[in-house]
Amino acid sequence: MNLIIEEMYPLIQADALNSNINLSLKVNTVPDIFLNKREIRQLILNLVKNGMEAMPKGGTVLIKTFTTEEQVVLAICDEGPGIDNAILDKLGTPFFTTKENGTGLGLATCYNIAERNNAKIDVETGPSGTTFYVKFNKLN
Repeated sequence: MNLIIEEMYPLIQADALNSNINLSLKVNTVPDIFLNKREIRQLILNLVKNGMEAMPKGGTVLIKTFTTEEQVVLAICDEGPGIDNAILDKLGTPFFTTKENGTGLGLATCYNIAERNNAKIDVETGPSGTTFYVKFNKLN
């Protein structure tokens, strides 16, 4: 997981700089897990892009990894205004979007990628930001 993030960092950093957004990494040691590298790259790009678009200029997107007893966790945190509770249940629904020019496929793709890679996405949101947790089961 960390290797994928580190390989992508220059691309994500360039996008963040162009958008006047700060990017922060906090990768902790995590065990290797079996992942589809191409799909996980897409998932990370989609979640980071959504975070950057949700915030005013000068905000920070944090990408972090950590482990729990049973999971390897990728967290993408933004400092946007949060997601309205009325639409939380619709997140990941194909073609559902709150963006003026959105397709409603970015998060739907992320949820599908997570499922195919033995992971689950949880969301925590509030007025000071949103965090998407992608929780991968450790291989036993």
